[in-house]
Amino acid sequence: MFEPTKKRQTADEVKERVPEAVIKLLWQTLSDFRNQKKIVSSPLAIAFSDDHDDENIYILVMQENGNVAEEVTLAYNGATDFLGQGTIVIITDKKKTISMTISKLNKD
Repeated sequence: MFEPTKKRQTADEVKERVPEAVIKLLWQTLSDFRNQKKIVSSPLAIAFSDDHDDENIYILVMQENGNVAEEVTLAYNGATDFLGQGTIVIITDKKKTISMTISKLNKD
């Protein structure tokens, strides 16, 4: 699951809401979780915390409908205007690709 050899696709809707540097950090978090054998299931839901400081932002990585969750600190000191909007990113493992999209909740 989430093999590193699969192609990674980031939807345009994610690119429009989330800075490129943060997208790279999300992909790195996925790789870290895989290497640490923390991935339980697909998809992963990533919610952004409204809290941040000058050097960090915080995310919550959820699996199994939220029954498995871990808070992660990401070292980031760029623009934070994308926070505070309730954005949830979904990372799904498919047959040949790993896709990053915006949650349906954010589209309603």
